[in-house]
Amino acid sequence: MSLLLSSLNFEPSVPVFDANIALGRRSDRRVAIDTPDRTLNEMHSNGIGRALVYSPTAASATLNGNRLLLEATESESSLVPQFIFNPSVDDLDTFAARTNEAGVRSLRMLPTKHKYPFCDWVVGSWLEWLAFEQIPVWIPTNYGWPAMPHEINYTEIYNVLAEHPNVPVVLAEVQYAEACWAMPLLKKLPNLYIEISRFVRTDGVCQLIDLIGPDRILYGSRFPDSPIAAQLYYLHHCGLNQETLEAICAGNLERLLGIS
Repeated sequence: MSLLLSSLNFEPSVPVFDANIALGRRSDRRVAIDTPDRTLNEMHSNGIGRALVYSPTAASATLNGNRLLLEATESESSLVPQFIFNPSVDDLDTFAARTNEAGVRSLRMLPTKHKYPFCDWVVGSWLEWLAFEQIPVWIPTNYGWPAMPHEINYTEIYNVLAEHPNVPVVLAEVQYAEACWAMPLLKKLPNLYIEISRFVRTDGVCQLIDLIGPDRILYGSRFPDSPIAAQLYYLHHCGLNQETLEAICAGNLERLLGIS
């Protein structure tokens, strides 16, 4: 896909901040690109200036994976680290101290991978901390390759997030087949955002804008599991005005993270 987009001489017309890149080796399979240098080369060749990155290793071992992520990104400001946590086993106080010390401004949780119920007695104290610190959390609807057989429990997501309205939450990697519940969920929960790397649906972005406006939609690539610029190319060719395009490609993510 990168070669195809290059042959079309495509370059984004706005600054781009990718909201979803995995950086590093995976435990379940090999990926074509897993190093900072090659990730940066792919980003820059497609006009992507910055990326929010997480460590796949942290999906299995949060402490070690998050440490490796900091080492991989410490000398490169274009790669913004995102920690993974597992509320069923991690200690909140210890994790909070490490997160604050590292200056990390977003987190990711994996209920399907870690197999815990998304209920207040598991995640409630974590969400209270996130609300207090105003740290956004990414929740992918699935995790694994191929996709795990059970998608996220959207009823639990609604019930818990409705009780924690001050936590900024990004529903990530939503597939077109999940629109039947994801779109009503977005409409009901004003603290819920959507990352669109897998939202491949005819007029899908325009439908989202009609539903919730442009300010809760984030461009992400899901690289290296997906082509880095496919959705970026689509965003530039679906009739969005400049202000909306800037917001989706970078501005909304900058605002969520509190950076410029």
